[in-house]
Amino acid sequence: MRARSVSISRDSLPLAFLLCIASIALAFRLVHLDTRPMHGDEANQAYKAGVLLETGRYVYDPHDHHGPTLYYLALIPAWLAGHSDFADTTEFTYRAVPAVFGAGLILLLLPLRAGLGVGAAMFSAVLIAISPAFVFYSRYFIQEMLLVFFTCAAIVCGWRYLRRPSLLWALGTGAALSLMHATKETAVLAYAAMAGALILLLLYERGTRGALRLARERPKAPHLAAAIALGLGISVVLYTAFFTHLRGPLDSILTYGSYLQRAGGAGIHDKPWHYYLHLLAFTRRGPGPWWSEGFVLLLACIGVVAAFRAKDTALCDPSLLRFLALYTILLTLLYALIPYKTPWSMLSFFHGMALLAGVGAAACLRAARRPALKVALVLLFAAGCVHLGVQTYESESKYFADPRNPYVYAHTSTAMLQIGQRAEDIARIHPEGNAMLIKIIQPDRDYWPIPWYLRRLERVGYWDEIPENADAAMIVADPGLHERLEASLGDEYVQETRSLRPGVLRTIYIEKGAWEAFLETRK
Repeated sequence: MRARSVSISRDSLPLAFLLCIASIALAFRLVHLDTRPMHGDEANQAYKAGVLLETGRYVYDPHDHHGPTLYYLALIPAWLAGHSDFADTTEFTYRAVPAVFGAGLILLLLPLRAGLGVGAAMFSAVLIAISPAFVFYSRYFIQEMLLVFFTCAAIVCGWRYLRRPSLLWALGTGAALSLMHATKETAVLAYAAMAGALILLLLYERGTRGALRLARERPKAPHLAAAIALGLGISVVLYTAFFTHLRGPLDSILTYGSYLQRAGGAGIHDKPWHYYLHLLAFTRRGPGPWWSEGFVLLLACIGVVAAFRAKDTALCDPSLLRFLALYTILLTLLYALIPYKTPWSMLSFFHGMALLAGVGAAACLRAARRPALKVALVLLFAAGCVHLGVQTYESESKYFADPRNPYVYAHTSTAMLQIGQRAEDIARIHPEGNAMLIKIIQPDRDYWPIPWYLRRLERVGYWDEIPENADAAMIVADPGLHERLEASLGDEYVQETRSLRPGVLRTIYIEKGAWEAFLETRK
């Protein structure tokens, strides 16, 4: 009886630790979600979710926007807050979704801790909780954090199934793999890396106990059929928008034609092969702090070595560690080879690195024989975590929209907030109120995130050329149109210039009468 109580106690400590870290990570990700201006991509996604909220209608766009899971999940916080109109929703409504899934990555370590090793799982949890990249993009209304979560869930369920086959884990694997595709089309890169890692693992371990177990515990036919049926069912239901758009599943396959064109390069998002690794290893842009998650990279490299030296013991599953190492290496290579790169895309393979970093840290502590060396390593690891935490704090409190932050990418300027605020200020004193006419004129149709900040105003129109009648209570236009607009509008407007993004300006024209009435309210 005493031995059993000791065993329970040993297992309850890491369980409590992981739950505690997940709770802290969630709290940190949810606080001040409205501080950072909405990125153009976030605003675009929010608008699509807003259409779903108001009309119940979703149509998959094979050219942009990615899969449906993000939009349907955004309905949950909207309903909980009592919102039924897009105009009522806030930044919190949308960003709460990736924040929850970002913290959820730590909870996935609970069923994975026996495979990684308890110490490795606990250290990985800390890294995921405080990593600047994971925190920053957990507060971004884009698909990436959901994709990473469902990918990790597929690995967890697949490993648990091979460890002890059951219908539940088979269904979990099928559902997770399907939700990956229903989240973002780049899931195929993770599929390829998983398949490649399994093949290489079998070749490496052939004849060993691990390979024999993989061969013996291959999916049972009824379990495999159930997993495939569930996966296909989820995909069909989501891509058809609950059977209201039957072409959706076909478009979700045909879309790979356009994605192959993007992957081929020759676009504004093209980067060199080492872009992601350079971003993680060391970045400094002008005066200000230097940024680095090299601590994670270094420990991940040690983790790869440890994975291939690991013995089959009760402390961890060497086959799982080797699979993670091979999967992470292959996925990193795939993302490196594709010219089209955006910084949030690296989260897919960086999550694998974070897991391997935990393995590396645990291996270092095991290898340290002398107590003094163990203490030195613990202090060194603590210093590395503090450095990550300081970067995360600065990225969210000071550099949240500053291009000196390497994770800020073509982000909306804080001056954009003034455009939205100015429009609402003028609407309050305008005779037509929120129904006053606003015209947005932009030849290249680079409107976002302006529609987000004007969502509470009822008459906002968008043009890619100067309309015949350009008059409106307020006009927002490209500065290149200034001379032509001035000739059309005369001297009846007051002008302001604001930054949409670094290097991208917009000119605001406000009717003199409305402007003077607004100034009277400021006296």
